[in-house]
Amino acid sequence: MRTSVLCVFALSAGAALADPMSDRGYLINCAEDEGPPACLIVSRGVNLLVTGEGGTPPGVFQTLWALPALSALSFEGTLANIGDSSAEIVLSSVKAEPDDLYEGNLRAMQGRWQPDGEETPFYIEIFGMDWTEMVQDEYGDAFLMVLAEGCGNGITPGNGMAISLYRYGDDPEDDACWRLEYIDDTTMELRDFKGEQGAVTFTRLP
Repeated sequence: MRTSVLCVFALSAGAALADPMSDRGYLINCAEDEGPPACLIVSRGVNLLVTGEGGTPPGVFQTLWALPALSALSFEGTLANIGDSSAEIVLSSVKAEPDDLYEGNLRAMQGRWQPDGEETPFYIEIFGMDWTEMVQDEYGDAFLMVLAEGCGNGITPGNGMAISLYRYGDDPEDDACWRLEYIDDTTMELRDFKGEQGAVTFTRLP
């Protein structure tokens, strides 16, 4: 049984739609804490909810359920209840992508990070594909991360992984774009490619 908490997100109240989707993404986690078993996938800045009783064939759902959290995967399915940054999906197939370029970086980024030299009690918290700014231990702006070779505005920062940030509930353009230049157990170095912050070194918090 998975013990991780499944991220909960609100779907729009509009009419349900049905659109085919074939893409790659990352499994955030699976859980059965409340209601039927369910898994959350993030793909291209959209949270996709897969439920065990939502029409996905049992074999396909079991394949998804067996994958470790933050696994890269490819999938095919049909979307429904599409919101601004979320939807439900009925999968027809799913496959792990162990050669994904960014899976290891995503796992290394999980946790709380404080910019070096920060005078105020500010840090960022990364959980799954969510990037949340924290001020005095209170939640601030929240963003959904998209990992790719280039930024959402078309800029390619060069060698390395680009991290585009899309503010929840905002317009579809990315609010920021960083290049991951270095990461280990205690240090993360990012370079700002949309603002004016330049290179920023973060230290992992306990």
